[in-house]
Amino acid sequence: MGETTLIHLSRMIALQRKLDMTAQNVANADTGGFRARQLSFQEYLKPEKGVDDRGKKERAVSLVDPRFQFNEVKQGALQQTGNPLDLAIDGEGYFVVQTAEGERYTRVGALTIDSRGGIVTLAGQAVLGKNGPLQGPLNEGDVNVSADGTIATKRAVFGQLRLVRFARPELLQPAGGTLLRSDQPLVESSGEVRVVSGAIEKSNVQTMREMGRLAEITRSYEMVGRLLKNSQDVDDINKLGNVPD
Repeated sequence: MGETTLIHLSRMIALQRKLDMTAQNVANADTGGFRARQLSFQEYLKPEKGVDDRGKKERAVSLVDPRFQFNEVKQGALQQTGNPLDLAIDGEGYFVVQTAEGERYTRVGALTIDSRGGIVTLAGQAVLGKNGPLQGPLNEGDVNVSADGTIATKRAVFGQLRLVRFARPELLQPAGGTLLRSDQPLVESSGEVRVVSGAIEKSNVQTMREMGRLAEITRSYEMVGRLLKNSQDVDDINKLGNVPD
């Protein structure tokens, strides 16, 4: 396969992945706590392989590698709800929840109390406090959540939310829905992070910007597709089906 084909094809793959990610951002523009994902392009230098099937020495070719993904960590706007168990984090921190795959992290603080008194996410995952899963008040009256994450009623204190931070939050990886996972060491939150009760954090997706990107990426993809088609003969085009992702 010719060098031109490889260059055009690598560009099309990169644009397709960017298109998918941008479309996902747009789809989650109204998802509370969602953080937009972006794609970083890096150069991959295809090494020489000796002589091609026409007897010509192959050169190293500069291709596009779109594999590095990252989060935009800018905080979304806070929306007041009046529900004391709707919680938002003001600052760079994350709630910790327990799942079947282990601990996961989220900015979504829409919580509730299940039939056993446990404080859980709307998906039923246990919310972790500093001493394990939080047990909420049953028939204890109104719940109050203070800025440091302490959960209490007028009668008793029921625990304190565990909030964590990461040295590089942009590298957190999606783990289904609005959950995130990480291999980074945890950093327990400090006074720089506070919990806002009666509010939720909105998505930080900038809808108009992402819609503009969708249009731009689509135009670029169509242009590269035309260049690829016009620069290849039939045999080269048939070979495209054998190129791995």
